[in-house]
Amino acid sequence: MRLLKSFAWRFLVDQERFYLNLFLADGRQHVADIVVAHDLPMLAVGRALASEFGARLIYDSHELYSAQEFARGQRARWAKIERRYIHACDRVITVNPSIARELEARYGLTEVAVIHNAERIKPLGPRSWYLHECFGIPREHRVLLFQGGFSAGRNLLELVEAMLLLRDSGVHLVLLGDGQLADALQRLIKRKGLQSRVHLHPAVAQTQLLEVTAAADAGVIPYQAICLNNYYCTPNKLFEFIAAGLPILASDLPELRRLVEGNQIGCVGDLTTPLAMAKMIEQFFADELRQQCWRERLAVVRQELSWQREGENLKHLYRAFK
Repeated sequence: MRLLKSFAWRFLVDQERFYLNLFLADGRQHVADIVVAHDLPMLAVGRALASEFGARLIYDSHELYSAQEFARGQRARWAKIERRYIHACDRVITVNPSIARELEARYGLTEVAVIHNAERIKPLGPRSWYLHECFGIPREHRVLLFQGGFSAGRNLLELVEAMLLLRDSGVHLVLLGDGQLADALQRLIKRKGLQSRVHLHPAVAQTQLLEVTAAADAGVIPYQAICLNNYYCTPNKLFEFIAAGLPILASDLPELRRLVEGNQIGCVGDLTTPLAMAKMIEQFFADELRQQCWRERLAVVRQELSWQREGENLKHLYRAFK
């Protein structure tokens, strides 16, 4: 039944009409001077509302939506919708320079604005030992944290297998979240006998997330370039790790390299196979001085890449329409 529903959604449903039917009537109750379409599924809705209200239209593209790991026909349909409406927008915004350049090249746009999807930061408190205490991890051991959805393209099964190859038994992996791979991860951890070093933590409310994140020693982003959207990704967890002051180990993808190595807050490298991951994790934690340098840089970078700053950039963009 699940496969049948997935097939129907991908190939039989008119997705543009679906979102119009779902949201247009409600949107008409909120007359506005500026309509913001958050991501591609809402672009047709935003266009219709802006036309009815005589309002300005902003398209806020949170990712390269039509270049996700969809079936070819589904990608083509989303790209057709984007091409149909994007030139009706008074401004296009996206989350990083690579996606901005891609949208400009695809659709002949002159200037796509970049607003990083940063977190609102708070002063960092004393070191939290929550994750160590939650899983009985000795305080002298390090915790490497992945947080977010357990889904394909993130190399999570390989990340678990990498823990079996580590020579340093003082590194623990915590997977915080939920998703379609949760059961497979649990089975793999048990089958490999890694219960003492790989730990699953259920997803937490967004209001609690950064507090839990800050209880780790480092964050890991092992995304793989299974599609152009992944290749250009700057996922939420990147900015969550930055806000929590965690050094970051990430796959060597363009925007991750720009933000992680460019800001000297961690390192990027080959995270494609368990063996490559194990080597990178060992190198990452081997140099205490380098870890300290990353943390010192994070004290500065978390201020620069914060929602306090990015939000002001967004307000400035909106004020231009007055």
